[in-house]
Amino acid sequence: METPLSKHRDEDADLTARLRRCERDAVQDLYLRYVDRLYSLVFHQVGRNKNITEDIVQETFLAALNSVSRYRGQSKPFTWLCGIAYHKIGDFYRRQRRGAEDVGLRSATEVEKIPAREEPIVDKFESEETKEVVEQVLAGLPLHYRQVLLFKYVEEMPVMEISEIMRRSSKSVEGLLTRARKALQASLNDSSKG
Repeated sequence: METPLSKHRDEDADLTARLRRCERDAVQDLYLRYVDRLYSLVFHQVGRNKNITEDIVQETFLAALNSVSRYRGQSKPFTWLCGIAYHKIGDFYRRQRRGAEDVGLRSATEVEKIPAREEPIVDKFESEETKEVVEQVLAGLPLHYRQVLLFKYVEEMPVMEISEIMRRSSKSVEGLLTRARKALQASLNDSSKG
């Protein structure tokens, strides 16, 4: 009997094979299958800014389309996409540091709600108050902490996949996770005192 997990693995294997053969509709299937999930992941890494998220997701899929002939299938399709998005997000923040126009990433007045796509991280919590606190705390963490926590606890990726995306060793990712969890806990404790 086929389980949902084995079905998902079979679909990933089929999509990987089709991508490696550069089949015309494979990238479209990749997009349809993962756009919402990727959108939600990027959204929380760019300060919940909808416009920037849409740009980065679009850039990610364009880069995937342009590099599909080099995709070797050594990682799952979504992991491959996350790796591309990870670098696009890094590019975005590098442009910000070089003096690009301030887009108000952390401005509470400009924070937009995520559209009804993939369930955002805070929907995993029950109360509205808890959702707001977690969103604020997550947004206040350094980007690499936010990214590793989202990969691990929202996307439920194993450390090996995270290390592929972040191009770090497994030990480095484990250390980063430890520091990120401590920072998240400290921030949550600080917010509960205030």
